[in-house]
Amino acid sequence: MDNLIIASGKFIGDGPLLEMLNASRFWSHGFITPTLILFGWGMAKRVHIPFSEKIISFYFFFFLTVGLIIYEFIVNMHKTFVPVYKYGVLRYVSEESSGPPLMVVIVTFTLLIISLNIYVRTRWIWMLLGVLVMIVGSAIPIPLESSAVTNAFELIFLCLLWLTNYKLDPHFPQNDNSLEIQGKSVK
Repeated sequence: MDNLIIASGKFIGDGPLLEMLNASRFWSHGFITPTLILFGWGMAKRVHIPFSEKIISFYFFFFLTVGLIIYEFIVNMHKTFVPVYKYGVLRYVSEESSGPPLMVVIVTFTLLIISLNIYVRTRWIWMLLGVLVMIVGSAIPIPLESSAVTNAFELIFLCLLWLTNYKLDPHFPQNDNSLEIQGKSVK
């Protein structure tokens, strides 16, 4: 969806419609991205990581998610969007942008800790690799004439999260894909 909105700037041109479409990108990221924390907690719960077994951990992750959504809501209310012509496409960006948003840093750090725990407990490396792809993809400038590269890293990340969800889902028969958790087979 991100790329579609960005590409639409080539055809829509400067104006309130394009500004509104681009602002919706910020709003949707501000609402959806923090929910990845609850996804991570759910994956930790599936493989019985000790911290996830405590009821307080659910409340911690739940309130962290809600807090980040509220924080992003407040931040987005105060953003000023300016038109930028880059790579042959007109789009609106936040005037205040500099570096990764605090919410993204917190979500990424949380998922990194959870995915490390999942790897240690199950030897399932794909969620961890997905998080590392996002970190490296965001940190290293890639000399391509497109901002779609970042979205490609996000797509890889989301695919690896989906694969992790599928692999760790107890409702799907996975006889040949079972994981070992401290000597016990998890199906």
